[in-house]
Amino acid sequence: METQTPGPAQLLKLTGDNDTAAFAALYDVTSPQVFGMLTALFPIEHDALQATTDAYTSLWRQAPHFTFDFNVDHADEIARDRTVVAWINSIAQQTGRYQRPEAQDVATVSRMQAIAERLTELQPLTDAQALALTTVWLGGRTVDEVAEELEVALPVLKSRLRDATIRLTRHYLSEISGGASPENDPLLTTHVTGSLSSTGGQTAAFSDDIETDLQVGLGAELATLNALQALDDDDAVAVEAWINRQDRDVAAQLRARQALFQRMLTWAFRRVSAHPPAHLLDAVLDQLPEQNVGIGFIEGVEDYEVEEDPEQQRRSRTMFILIGVFLVVAVIVAIIFLNTGDQRIRSTVDDADDTVTTEAEMDDSTVTGHISEAEDVAYLTFSDGVPELAENERYQVWLFEEPGGSVVSVDTYTAEELENDEVQFRGVNAYELLWVTVEPQTGSETPSGTALVEMPLHD
Repeated sequence: METQTPGPAQLLKLTGDNDTAAFAALYDVTSPQVFGMLTALFPIEHDALQATTDAYTSLWRQAPHFTFDFNVDHADEIARDRTVVAWINSIAQQTGRYQRPEAQDVATVSRMQAIAERLTELQPLTDAQALALTTVWLGGRTVDEVAEELEVALPVLKSRLRDATIRLTRHYLSEISGGASPENDPLLTTHVTGSLSSTGGQTAAFSDDIETDLQVGLGAELATLNALQALDDDDAVAVEAWINRQDRDVAAQLRARQALFQRMLTWAFRRVSAHPPAHLLDAVLDQLPEQNVGIGFIEGVEDYEVEEDPEQQRRSRTMFILIGVFLVVAVIVAIIFLNTGDQRIRSTVDDADDTVTTEAEMDDSTVTGHISEAEDVAYLTFSDGVPELAENERYQVWLFEEPGGSVVSVDTYTAEELENDEVQFRGVNAYELLWVTVEPQTGSETPSGTALVEMPLHD
């Protein structure tokens, strides 16, 4: 019986289990838009190829920690797929932004304008709004950089981007509802409270300073700009901190709104695409650590339509030949990994020459981080005294990249699990800060509670 590739959400789940066959299929499905975005930013192909490689390497590293926003019903497969693709595109956009200083050449405003003019999805916007949004998102600029390049006052640009995002999101909801009813895509029907929904002239005017904007009640407006990844690192941290200080329901509404905005961006710029060279996937795979050969991919295949081309078919045949050759070895390795993974991480850290420990307090419990940068692994221990939570709540452990960067979830835990089982994770060198928060039992996509623990992971 013929089988087809599962959707992006299923492929990401398998990728999180270190399944390279699923990762390759996910790459095939999403790389045209990722490479297209980065080609728009980097006119020289070498820069675009490097950024694409780094984006997918980051995706591989973050995949085990990806969770859906449980404040919104993701029971519908189409909604989950859209969310995953938007998340991947946000990784690509952020990767391009951080690599701009090292690139040989970067797209000019005139290049951004040419792209904006040919995208029919942007027609509901004014020319100025379309150019500002395209330059921020595809151009990988912050609002400060775009204001300078467009010679526009910063408060004016902030307002322009806010209005463009709201207007285009309304258009997106109208367009997408023709292909999927709101009932089948719950994120599209997420509402915010009256205090968060104001986007017209009744709100206070933006200023040049983020802290001033927050003080005059523009936090929700700044959250919109943060969804565009348009703020510099310090300002993004300030806005995230403001969101975390809000009531849980308000924070959840803001984050659901941000997720909706990012899905809108993926839809609006979806035709900025380009197929990467055939050799790029092999280069990406060569950089991935801790691979297996895709047992979960074989067992988890379900119907999902993707556009095939001869090069994809060739890679698929090659991948399945490798699967056949190494299947028995993979099964043995998987069994060993499942039975010794926890002990291996702890022993690796404890035996490393560079192991360091750092401590933080969480009520009456002491949290100790055991970290080895050389081995790129870490684990946490919690002393007795971790407060018990309500039945519908859990502790959730988070890892933050550089300030303003991505946040990923390690897992959720009961108080007993924190005291008896160590929190363990790989890839510690990619993160700077660890948080522990209280979240709903099912977990959250991003922190919605106050940080009970804030632990720096490196000196």
